[in-house]
Amino acid sequence: MKSTASQIRVLMCCSSLDVKGGMVSVVKNYLSYPDWDEFNIDFVPTHVPGNKVRVAAHFALTLPKIRHMLRKHEVDLVHLHVAERGSFWRKAMIAEEAKKSGIPVVFHHHAAEFEPFFAGLSPDAQEKVEKVCNDVDVNLVLSDSIKRSMEQHFPNARFKVLYNAVPTYGRNLYNPDADTIVFMGRLGERKGTFDLIKAFSTVASRIDSKYHLALCGDGDIDAARSQIDELGLSDRIACLGWVDSKQRERILNDAVLNVLPSYNEGLPMSILEAMAHGIPTISTNIAAIPEVVQSGVNGMLVEPGDIDALGDALTSLLDDADDRKQMSAAAFELIESTYSLDAHMKQVKELYRLC
Repeated sequence: MKSTASQIRVLMCCSSLDVKGGMVSVVKNYLSYPDWDEFNIDFVPTHVPGNKVRVAAHFALTLPKIRHMLRKHEVDLVHLHVAERGSFWRKAMIAEEAKKSGIPVVFHHHAAEFEPFFAGLSPDAQEKVEKVCNDVDVNLVLSDSIKRSMEQHFPNARFKVLYNAVPTYGRNLYNPDADTIVFMGRLGERKGTFDLIKAFSTVASRIDSKYHLALCGDGDIDAARSQIDELGLSDRIACLGWVDSKQRERILNDAVLNVLPSYNEGLPMSILEAMAHGIPTISTNIAAIPEVVQSGVNGMLVEPGDIDALGDALTSLLDDADDRKQMSAAAFELIESTYSLDAHMKQVKELYRLC
């Protein structure tokens, strides 16, 4: 990797920081990190919220600027944060430009739905995806299971696992007497929001009336509220909409359980954030989640769509404070030892030095 003076210049691309989602949360952690050693991070957003015209116009204006930076060798390394669909193709164009200029590329995959995205492409488009993954210097993926899956598609590409990470607090903040069950994510089918509402309805009469469910996120809020009203649970379930970081901290400080019954995921930041607070998590046995949530140890796992099992997991943990305390301690310890932001950033900097 080339350098000028004492600084190594890294171009980092992702959605703008006002876009909601886990990938942007990762990048915010990067940009706010205080100790980058010899690296200087230049962040350029390649995607903005809005309709397709606004998204396309922004990228059409941004790509020439990035191309100029690359051709003039104003950067030494490119770190691209990638999801599926349009995100992939935008970053693919930048990766191609970087490789033409001999600049190393880190392709950081965050996609929750890469498999259906790839399966839905034409053979020609699949070949283009494979070429991109083969040509970059390293493909970062969020778990061993995702690495194995992508290696089956792209056996000649270079993959490395880099788990997501979160800031840690130095002590377990969990309150076993809290009364809020939290869901944090985009409301809708993919993250199992409607399954959770249904499961809560089946156990609401069997659990202590102090417990209530807070749905935090944008997405299908109207559909969620309609389901809640139909089930007569408006006094027990609240749709809070998207919450900012300060609101999220307040909610997690009063959370007894975190629940994310998703059908497709990568490595959800919301799970790591909850576990950093020592909150036991109920989630599904998919993607990278079982590598973090160890069923019966620091949380519980069910199969996607199994509403009965989801309800049983809720009642089991809400009825047993001692179990929750043990799971809380295990959750907190795992994040402190393996998923802390300091440990993660050490790996990132070591990777940069090898490029």
